[in-house]
Amino acid sequence: MCSIIAYKGYRDAAPLMVKALSRMEYRGYDSVGIATAHNSALIVKKGVGNVSYVNARLNLDSMQGNAGIGHTRWATHGAVNDNNAHPHVSCNGRIAVVHNGLVENHDELRFMLSKEGHVFKSETDSEVIAHLLESLPTTMDDMRHGYDSMDKAITDMLSMLNGSYSFVALTSNGMLLGARYHEPLIIGLGNPSRSKGGGDDDNNNDNNGDDDDDDYMLLVDECFIASDVLAFIEYTDKAIFLADGEVFVVRGITEACKPRLSIEIYNSRDGKAIVKEVTQIAWEFADVDKGRFAHYTLKEIHEQGHAISRAFFNADSKRLHLLVDALIDADRITITGSGSSYHAALMAKYLFSKICMLRCDAIVASEFTYNIDTYVGNGSPILFAVSQSGETADVLNAVRIARDNNFKKIASIVNSPLSTLARESDIFLSINAGPEVGVAATKSFTAQIALLYRISMEVARSKGINPPTLDIESSSINVEKMLEREAVISDLAESIKNANSIYIIAKGMHHVIALECALKLKELAYIHAEGIHAGELKHGPLALIDEKSIVIALNPMDDTYSDVITSVHEAKARGAYIIGVSDSKSSSSIYDFTLTIPRVDRLLYPLYEVIPLQLLAYHMALKRDCNPDYPRNIAKSVTVK
Repeated sequence: MCSIIAYKGYRDAAPLMVKALSRMEYRGYDSVGIATAHNSALIVKKGVGNVSYVNARLNLDSMQGNAGIGHTRWATHGAVNDNNAHPHVSCNGRIAVVHNGLVENHDELRFMLSKEGHVFKSETDSEVIAHLLESLPTTMDDMRHGYDSMDKAITDMLSMLNGSYSFVALTSNGMLLGARYHEPLIIGLGNPSRSKGGGDDDNNNDNNGDDDDDDYMLLVDECFIASDVLAFIEYTDKAIFLADGEVFVVRGITEACKPRLSIEIYNSRDGKAIVKEVTQIAWEFADVDKGRFAHYTLKEIHEQGHAISRAFFNADSKRLHLLVDALIDADRITITGSGSSYHAALMAKYLFSKICMLRCDAIVASEFTYNIDTYVGNGSPILFAVSQSGETADVLNAVRIARDNNFKKIASIVNSPLSTLARESDIFLSINAGPEVGVAATKSFTAQIALLYRISMEVARSKGINPPTLDIESSSINVEKMLEREAVISDLAESIKNANSIYIIAKGMHHVIALECALKLKELAYIHAEGIHAGELKHGPLALIDEKSIVIALNPMDDTYSDVITSVHEAKARGAYIIGVSDSKSSSSIYDFTLTIPRVDRLLYPLYEVIPLQLLAYHMALKRDCNPDYPRNIAKSVTVK
C-alpha cells in the first residue's frame, strides 16, 4: 500500500528513484519523499501530492548523491501532510528511514524514546524506526559498546518491534540497511558475483572479521531495493527476494582496485549470514506503458480479451494437475480473497459446486481469523487463496492462520509468480495477466474468472464428470465487440453522472458481478452503489427506490431471466431509471438503456457482463472529475491489516 525504492551505485540516485516511484504509484500516492546521501550529509525533500506534482514543486530529481531512498505513502497512521510523509530522519540528522507496514507498539516505543530525549516530528508509527536506530549503542558509522557488526545492532533493534515492516535506512555516509517481516522487499542486483569473506564498508569497518567458509558476500556494481520489481526491472532482471526476518546491509568496498558494493544478508534470529538465491525476473514485468490510452485503467480494460485467453489456455499444466488432485482429495475447501479477488472467490465457490460437485466455502480474508473454528476439523482441509498482487496482508494472514491450524495444503491464484503468496503456497497458478497499474482491478479480475473456469473443467474431467463446453476461443472477438460501444457508454455516464446511489440487481452467479460492479462504481466514481440479490429487492431495499434512483439489472437469457424481470418491474413501478445488461432483444422495451452483451454459454455470462460495467464506472469517473487510475484513499496492494 506504500512503495519503497532505494538505490546505491554509480548513477545519480534521485532521477532514477523519481521514475521508480512513478511506476509504483498505484501502491500509494498521498505523499512523496526522497533522501540522498551527498558529501557525508543527508538531503531530504518530501511533500503531499503525487509524484509528478511533488517533483515539479520540489525538484526531487535534481537532488545530488549516488545513494538514496524514496517512498510514496498511503496514509494509515497520521494525517496526510508534509511532516507525516517519508523519509523520517533521526534527531542527529544522520539516519533517514522509509517504511511499509505497521509498528503495532509504536506508542510504547515513542514514549520510551521521548524519555531518552528524542524529538518526534510526525504522527506516524514509522518514525520510531529512525530514532531506534539512532538510539542503539552503536551509531551507523561508529562501532562501539561491544558491537563489532552492523547486523548485530539491527538484530537487537528488530527485537523491539512488534507488527509488520519492510524498511530501508540510509546513513549520511551512504550505507543502506534494512529488514523485512510480513511486508515485501526485493533487492535488484547490477552485475552480481560472489566473494568470500567480509569487506570494507563506507567507513572502512570490517563486517565481522571471521573466516567462516559459509560467509559469502554478494558483490554488485549497483543495487536497487524496492517493494515491487517494477521499480527496477528496466535496469536489471536479477533479484533477491528477502524472506521474513532477514536483514541486509549494503556498503561500498574496493575489489581489485575497482569500487563495488557488498550486499550482506543475515537471519535476524541468530545473526548468521545467509547465502540467498538470485532469481531471474521475466522482462515482461516492464510493460507498464499506457500506450495510446489516456489512463492505465482504460488500457487494462481493453486488454481483457487477450488476458482471458492467456489465463485459460496458458495455465502451467504441471501445477494445474497438482491443484486438481489437491482439490479432489480435500474433504473441505475454503476459498478466500479481498476486494475484487473475494468476488472471484465467490465465483470459484459457485463454479466448483456447480461444475465439479466440490464442497467449498468462500470467506472474505479479513474475517477468516474470526471463523477459523468453522473451517478446522479432521481430514484434509485446503485453503484456496485468490489475490492479484499476492501481497495483500489480510490474505497472507489467512494463509498463516491456516498453516498454524494444520491445513493440509495452501493453494493460490496470483498474477505475480514472484509474490509472497506464491512463495508461501504449496501450489499456485498464475493468471498471466501482466502488470496491472490501475488501482481498481479490471483485467486481473476477468483473468481470475477465466482461470477458475479452466480449473473447474479439469477437476470435473478428473472426477469423471462431463464438463460444459465453454467457448473461450471467442473471448477476444466478443470483448472487442463490446468495447466498440465505448462512446455510447460514455454518453450514458454523462446522463447519470449526478446519481447519488446506484443499485445493481442480479440472481445466481450474476450477483457476484453485481457486487463487483458496485465496487468499481465506489472505487472509480465515488458513487454509493450496492449489489443486491434481485429477489431481496422487495425485502427492504425497495424502500430506497424512487424516480431519482438508478437500477442496473444483470439479466442475460438464462434460468435467472424471468425472476430478474419481475424485480425490474418492481423498481420501474417506483419510477427508477433502469439499465439492463442483457443479450435479449425482447426485453429491451423494459429498460431505459441497454448494455448489450454477446449470447454465449450460460456459465460465461459473468465474464462478459462485467466489462461494460467496468467501462461505465471508468467514464463516470471522468465525468465526475475523478482520476480513475488513482482513486482517493485506496491503494492497489493493501499490505496492512
